[in-house]
Amino acid sequence: MRDTPAGRPFHGRTAELDLLRSALRDTTVNGASAVLLGGDAGVGKTRLVTEFGRWAVADGTVVLTGRALDIADAPSFWPVVSALREHARTGTGEAARTFAAALGDLDGTDGASAAGRVEMLGELCALVGRAARDSPVVLVVDDLHWADRSTRDLFAYLLAGLATERVLLVGTYRDDPAGGTPATLLPLVTELRRHRAVTFRQVRPLPRAALAELLGMWLPDRPDLEPMVWAHSTGNVFLAEQTVRAVLDGDPRGVPQTVRELVRAGAAGLSAGARDVVRAVAAGVGDVEHPLLAAVLDRSGAELAVAVREAVDAGFVVAAGNDGYALRHGLMTEVVAGDLLPAERVELHERYARALAGHEGPGVAARLAHHWQRAGHPAQALAATLAAAEEAERLRGYAEAHRHWLRAATLPVAGSAAARGGFLERAAAAAELAGDHESAVALLAERLAGPQAPTGMDEAVLRSRLARYLMSAGQAAEAEEAARRAVAALPDDPGGGAPTDAARAEVLAGYATALLTRADFSAARRVAQQALVPARRVGEPRALASVLAVLGFGAAFTRDGGAGLEALSEAVGIAEASGDPVTLGECLQQRAELLSGPLNALDDGVAEALAGAERMAELGLGRTAAVSLRAMAANGMFRRGTWDEAERQVTLAWAAAPAGAQAVEVRLARARLRMGRGDLDGSEEDLAAVELVAGSAGLPKLRLPLLILRAGLEMWRGRPEIARDHVGAGLDVVESGIDDVWAYAPLLWHGARAHAEAVLAGRAPDPSGLRRLRRHRGELVSRGDRSVPALRAVLATFEAMCTAEDSRVTPGADAGTWAGVADLLERLGQPYPTAYARLRSGEALLGARRAGAGADELGRAATGARELRAAPLLAEIADIARRARVPVPELPVIMAQPARDRAPQAGPAPDNPLTLLTDRELEVLEVLADGATNKEIAAALFIAPKTVGAHLARIFAKLGVTNRTQAAGVLRRHVPERGVTE
Repeated sequence: MRDTPAGRPFHGRTAELDLLRSALRDTTVNGASAVLLGGDAGVGKTRLVTEFGRWAVADGTVVLTGRALDIADAPSFWPVVSALREHARTGTGEAARTFAAALGDLDGTDGASAAGRVEMLGELCALVGRAARDSPVVLVVDDLHWADRSTRDLFAYLLAGLATERVLLVGTYRDDPAGGTPATLLPLVTELRRHRAVTFRQVRPLPRAALAELLGMWLPDRPDLEPMVWAHSTGNVFLAEQTVRAVLDGDPRGVPQTVRELVRAGAAGLSAGARDVVRAVAAGVGDVEHPLLAAVLDRSGAELAVAVREAVDAGFVVAAGNDGYALRHGLMTEVVAGDLLPAERVELHERYARALAGHEGPGVAARLAHHWQRAGHPAQALAATLAAAEEAERLRGYAEAHRHWLRAATLPVAGSAAARGGFLERAAAAAELAGDHESAVALLAERLAGPQAPTGMDEAVLRSRLARYLMSAGQAAEAEEAARRAVAALPDDPGGGAPTDAARAEVLAGYATALLTRADFSAARRVAQQALVPARRVGEPRALASVLAVLGFGAAFTRDGGAGLEALSEAVGIAEASGDPVTLGECLQQRAELLSGPLNALDDGVAEALAGAERMAELGLGRTAAVSLRAMAANGMFRRGTWDEAERQVTLAWAAAPAGAQAVEVRLARARLRMGRGDLDGSEEDLAAVELVAGSAGLPKLRLPLLILRAGLEMWRGRPEIARDHVGAGLDVVESGIDDVWAYAPLLWHGARAHAEAVLAGRAPDPSGLRRLRRHRGELVSRGDRSVPALRAVLATFEAMCTAEDSRVTPGADAGTWAGVADLLERLGQPYPTAYARLRSGEALLGARRAGAGADELGRAATGARELRAAPLLAEIADIARRARVPVPELPVIMAQPARDRAPQAGPAPDNPLTLLTDRELEVLEVLADGATNKEIAAALFIAPKTVGAHLARIFAKLGVTNRTQAAGVLRRHVPERGVTE
């Protein structure tokens, strides 16, 4: 981390920045206004106004920034005068010269006397007003709560005296300890609240997700610090920075010495009663209710009220919830609790435990377990811990349940060793439900390797569950091996009654599901049939649901789509009735996948996936099954062309912080969307992350999409020979023995496209690769003939696309081939490949000298691509249109213009700096010159706003300018009649 504010990344204050920018724009139209920003110390107010000031300066605004001093005898108007002096010293332009000339006169004014104050108010008002005639002026007073009375009066005076001038006043102030307006500012705030041109905004701590992202910018390799940083800061950026710095300085607890000393000094100034309150609240769990605090401290109402008020006024304690207290932030809690002597700590926790004993209600058991453990009573802690774990599971708080079961397994209670294995199993199951797949795997592996490891049927069941956990973690090879070992551990004798039959059904159903996941449908069907007998015999609902799901999914591919769907619906009903959310999630995913995939019922599949995601979130699986279903919905939306909604689902899924296979599924869906929209670098970032999990040993259902997307990415980057390599790796996966023709049909089309692109680009041919590809295409057609009608139609369309790609490099091929493919895709309701096929149809028709028909097809392609904001596709359409010199009105204006008309009249580089810009940088500059914001430029050019910012930085550097106005001026000087074509 860098120590300078300029060196630290700014993040997470979009709404506040937008407020300030909007206020400045309104000021330029309507006259003077003000924004006052309040908030806790360290929350980020200064960093916010600094970032805003940097933006405003780049936009041509004069920004004056001054900070009030925390001293009793600060000079009158110090923040404003110091801001003027700094601008006169470092600024350029007329405003700097005006300020420099006036400062001598201001220094001679006696601002301390009443007459001098009035004179100074008038002179400062006139001075700021003169500067605002040439450009907008922003006056920032930081730490306004420390400002002298004259500066506070100036705020109101400027608003009244410069009502029609382009002046924006920005003040920041620190809330008082109770969270209200500081007493020194109350008169000013009361007056300003009556003013229509004044906006008040509280700067809140960053949400946890934004703080985690900021921490990732500071320390990309230390995501493990996030829980500590959040606990210490609860979103306060200064405290977060101090925590990180303390860790980097060698303190594993992350308590900075400066904060430690401040807290200790403040506590030393409290009365004994107030110190007791602070210590008791620090030892509590969460918010400490007033009656509980009274019981712990054994104080009378009046005496306790006085002590609490003192602690609140000193900034230690804050009111929390409806009737409770907490310390102001986690770092303060860490320091106060850490300073307790062992005897003090044990006594406080025992007081809490005895005060809570006998109480009931949500969370009481967990608090009781914590206090009994910290008080040194493990037996009482174990009883409370088991109750807390059961309660957490009932409330579907699986992450909390995992922690409670793990604590139960580690408490040193005499005679509990025999139960430890069961606690580990429950902890693993809870971790899996919470989405912590790695912990689930580790705990169950520990159980299976322990001195009291189960054998026989119990071992088989645990190994089957281990296989499921490994599959969720994305470790496909290990999962399949664990499932095989589970089946091998089954006793030879099938007898034994209902419990044995239920366990056998669970193990066989787990193995069938593992085989289905790796797309070995025939083997999965065989094992599922074996599991069906014991499952039906004892009515084991979880196993029965899994078996029916496997059989239904396989049947839909090869025999009867309706029967397969019916079997899956029965499986969903059984799983719902069983109360097992994991099995229900698996069944819902398979039904949604069947609808949106092989059966090509996209709308139904997307609706099923969304409804399933909501149901899984209700059951506490928002981080696992719900994520998979949202990713599935996003993929279906991508195919049907509702990309904005797909992006929303991906955002919701990613916000759940998924891990393992679920994280891979979301990244794949996001990579697909990013590539379609033209964010190729973002797509590459996601695919590289997927590669780490779904590498050569990953699940085929994850590995194949990865290789298909990599091939597509390389083709958009103009590297078809690399795309061919990815297709070849995908065929290796296919040849490993998968049956999912739906999954690998797109791979074959990408292979045909890569071959055509490579030939057209003059790359060396790959005869053996082409023969291999065509052999698989033949097998695809044969498989399609044996598939259900819906899947057969989809596979036939993919083969038609492959044939059309061949026609691109086949002399004398029918120019109308691609039009037929486009019609097929349009009937399937897939606008993105339809637009691509129209593009290729237009290209073929233009090559056949049928300019009118070719231009029409390009227009239809452009219409579809523009609705999707598919930037790479639009760029290729525009490139073909420019090369063919045909007008395509449906293209965005900037793309439709011939390159020679969009480019400046080139002269020698020193005379015309525009020749230093790339085509894309010139396009950005042209849209900027029309007054567009970064967001508007991004929308016009179908690129990300961050990409616009990067382009602008390069443009400013190449042109030697510092703001947008200057850059636009360079364009106008060198291309005075831009937009006029020959």
